[in-house]
Amino acid sequence: MSEQLEKLIAELYESVETERLFSETLSKIVTYLGAAQSHLCLLGKDNSSIGLNFTANMDPSFLDEYHQHYVNIDYRLKLITKSPVGAVMTDDQFNTQEGLRSSPIHHDLFPRYDVNRIMGSNITVDGRLGWFGVTSMRKDGTFSKEVMEDFSRLVVHARKALQLRQLRMETGERELVHRSSNDAQTHGVIMLANGETEYVNQIAQDILDLGFVRIQNGRLVCRNPREQKKLDAVHRRVRNGEAPLVRLLDCKTNTTYAVQVFNPLPRFVDGRLEPARWVTYKIVVLNPQDILSPRTLDRISQFFGLSGSESAAIAAVIALQPLSEYSRVKGVQQDTVRKQLKSAMTKMAVNSQKQLFQVYERFKVFE
Repeated sequence: MSEQLEKLIAELYESVETERLFSETLSKIVTYLGAAQSHLCLLGKDNSSIGLNFTANMDPSFLDEYHQHYVNIDYRLKLITKSPVGAVMTDDQFNTQEGLRSSPIHHDLFPRYDVNRIMGSNITVDGRLGWFGVTSMRKDGTFSKEVMEDFSRLVVHARKALQLRQLRMETGERELVHRSSNDAQTHGVIMLANGETEYVNQIAQDILDLGFVRIQNGRLVCRNPREQKKLDAVHRRVRNGEAPLVRLLDCKTNTTYAVQVFNPLPRFVDGRLEPARWVTYKIVVLNPQDILSPRTLDRISQFFGLSGSESAAIAAVIALQPLSEYSRVKGVQQDTVRKQLKSAMTKMAVNSQKQLFQVYERFKVFE
């Protein structure tokens, strides 16, 4: 890999933090590849709107006109979206003879905007359709083997950079909500910058105060050696641009922690990804006793006319308490508890514990 190519890849990752740099980097990529234009985009969650969109040397009117008049008749889209993610293709592979002969895209749109031969790749990320492409300088232009190999290397990192930028944006939007309204907080958030704690919301601080997990040497660690191995494995995956979710169990308190880690700003140095300046953790405590909301349970009991024993039985199920343990604590036969639970579920018109949880979740809106 040439030094110039490594620099371009590094700049793609720098663009994650400063979005405007994407277009500047694309312009450099166009020059490096000897191309004419470039387009890099990722659609929104519904795949009907543009989420991230960057161009180089391209008339802004081209995309406006394309999306307004041509996208619904572009026969190439189906072929592109079905192609393997990250595979480099030329227009010989996604054009058809019939399309070349009859489509106004080739006979009207492309000639007016000097769109010549195309090389590109499907860079779909997390179900969001994505595209990275360049065009040739001449109508009869071709892309050499060396250029295609360099473009293939760029595709991998352009896709990852878009994914990280999207993640970065979503994180920022969520944090604005968390910072402005404590009532909106549903999980702990810890953000580290250069190994130093940048932001900890109140839920995360409460979790850290419990002592099972803590921040040490610029990362989240766990006091249980077995669970720490899980965190070590997650941190390795994060370096590849993943956002893995890990389950940590505190056996002493029977508390489960769900932790997601992501690394929104990695750096590309000496041909490899280095740890990010920013690392973010999302933490949810799944203590069974915390799952149950007495107010919601009371709403359900009143709505369905449950007796006190029936209400207590479904409360045990929702709190993930084994019926054997519940019956022992209550001092009643387990068969009696089963009958109480069955009676409650009959009144609620549910046939399984899964449906019972679904009813409970729906009633939480009335709190």
